[in-house]
Amino acid sequence: MKLIPTCACVFIFALSCCAFSWLQPSQPIDTSLCELYQHPDQYAGKMIRVRGTIAGNDMWIDTFTEKPCPSWMSIVVVFPNQVKPAPDFDLVKDGPFNKFEEAMHHSRPIHIEATFEGRFESALRVENGKPIEVGKGYGKKHQHNGRIVLHRVSDVMARPLGRK
Repeated sequence: MKLIPTCACVFIFALSCCAFSWLQPSQPIDTSLCELYQHPDQYAGKMIRVRGTIAGNDMWIDTFTEKPCPSWMSIVVVFPNQVKPAPDFDLVKDGPFNKFEEAMHHSRPIHIEATFEGRFESALRVENGKPIEVGKGYGKKHQHNGRIVLHRVSDVMARPLGRK
């Protein structure tokens, strides 16, 4: 008779472990912005981790440290609360995020380089090496071809730009 309650406990424990793992964001895929530019449909809807530089207050990112890329698209970083329906993860507001946020609100132009982790979404797909629009785009006036719904930011390096 003790076997049935024991089996039931083991089953409930296993079920709860599986349910907990479904609630966690999937492991991000390490990639580069150039790889996202060249194969946006391959990464669409997946959790990615990419290094980039913020260019402007609208959180548009690009890369200035990689070699030139044969493809290009405009990618913006957005917070989960700016997306509907809401993603199944929250923004991690830790020390690196606080540094990033402080740099974004700096009183003068600033160069922000960071590693961005989140869900990649694309309004483009590539067929025969040519980009084809499959959505209306992201950001103000839908001017960006892709976006990263931010889960976490890390390795933040911020420095003010020189005066002109």
